[in-house]
Amino acid sequence: MTFSLIPLLPELTLLAALALILLMSVLRPSQDGTAAYGITQLALWGALLSLWWTQDITNPQLIGGMLLRNALTLLLQSAALLGVSLTLVYGRAALIRQQLWQPETFLLFLCSTLGVLAVIGAYHFVPLYLGLELMALPLYAMVALRKDDALSIEAGLKYFFLGALASGFMLYGISLVYGATGSLELFAVGLAAESGSGSALLLLGLVFIVAGVAFKLSAVPFHMWAPDVYRGAPTTVALFVSTVPKLAAAVLLLRLMSDPLVSLLPYWQGVLALLAVLSMAVGAVVAIAQSNLKRMLAYSTIGHMGYLLLGALAGDSYGFSAAVFYILTYVLSNLVAFGVLLSMNETLDDENMLSRGSDLEDFRGLYRRSPIRAILMTLAMLSLAGVPPLLGFYGKFAVISAAFYSGFVWLAIVAIITSVIAAFYYLRLVRLMLFSGPNEGGEIALPSIGVVPCVVLTLNGAALLALGVFPSVLLDVVAQALAWAGLLGVF
Repeated sequence: MTFSLIPLLPELTLLAALALILLMSVLRPSQDGTAAYGITQLALWGALLSLWWTQDITNPQLIGGMLLRNALTLLLQSAALLGVSLTLVYGRAALIRQQLWQPETFLLFLCSTLGVLAVIGAYHFVPLYLGLELMALPLYAMVALRKDDALSIEAGLKYFFLGALASGFMLYGISLVYGATGSLELFAVGLAAESGSGSALLLLGLVFIVAGVAFKLSAVPFHMWAPDVYRGAPTTVALFVSTVPKLAAAVLLLRLMSDPLVSLLPYWQGVLALLAVLSMAVGAVVAIAQSNLKRMLAYSTIGHMGYLLLGALAGDSYGFSAAVFYILTYVLSNLVAFGVLLSMNETLDDENMLSRGSDLEDFRGLYRRSPIRAILMTLAMLSLAGVPPLLGFYGKFAVISAAFYSGFVWLAIVAIITSVIAAFYYLRLVRLMLFSGPNEGGEIALPSIGVVPCVVLTLNGAALLALGVFPSVLLDVVAQALAWAGLLGVF
């Protein structure tokens, strides 16, 4: 039996970049992050190109079936790599201003991205758990990168302790699943669940695993870490936490729903429905009281994960397609929102705490000072609110329709109501930017966005509008990728 490393070229590309940056840091410890940033971007785009160059969707199994690379994983891993690249483009100036322009910062980004690719491609509990830990451990350090900022240190500690608890849930659940089925392959676990082998122990194990996944998604009641982490983390890190790891966690949940849990449909549908209702309600109501945009976006994320669960609990190909489409629309919208926030000048007070630049009042009258920032943020807010013809409207329409056609009419009604409530705090920011006068407390100085970030951010915002006008473009891509995966027998 021959073993080829060529299908693993994307992961090896990131690993080589990691080794190179680490070696450069040892040989020249006083250098800034310019070279590391260039290597990171080259590695991300090199991994993206090699992902498509090495793909063979007719033979999706890698390493004896432990990893998958079918059409769906190809799409989502590409989205993850592109999301990381855009995060670093938008956050470049902010990292320099916050004195985080160091090679270590990019090492952590690459490590976590490598874990994301492993989670998206995992079809076995061993690489799945290893990928989750590789994704999460760098995040704890990234959140606490500002060593002199009490908020950052507090957020990092909270994230670490709660993340360790969630990892314990996952590992304990995996051990119970292995005890019930004697296997860690997702397909074998699904067969055991279908035959009723060790059903009580298997069900308990899967409950613990779903709890761990719910933490990664920041679904209620596993959401406590999100507002503090978003507020305390450097904004570039907050953007990364809110997008790419969420993409990986969503794929993991849908993969569990499609194989190990498909025969236990009556059990987990009720659990996911409860998580969805709580997440949508908390995300819609509590965000109204927030005066800081990063905390508001944290509760927005919690609500959006509730909508994502609507597609997952449908338990059919239409629901899964809607959920994948929804997570992609959420990532695109959040990239624009945080991209504009990163272009604001977050300043430090005497105690070296972030004081201005991310509060809602700092956006008052933004259109008069920077029309492009105000317009792009308006597009992002309207898309997150689900206002047509922005892309976010079709994302919400897809998952609500999936819940409705699966018989969860009451849940679809709750989703519509919470969506209307949540629109208040999105439109409040739009009103402050477009229709309010200047801030009475003095306006913060707005730095230049930069040519490259401005162009990329504008294209990102234009994509929200263009794909909203022609949603079938992205819908067809997702549907075709899911169809290929379904034909091959795996999600």
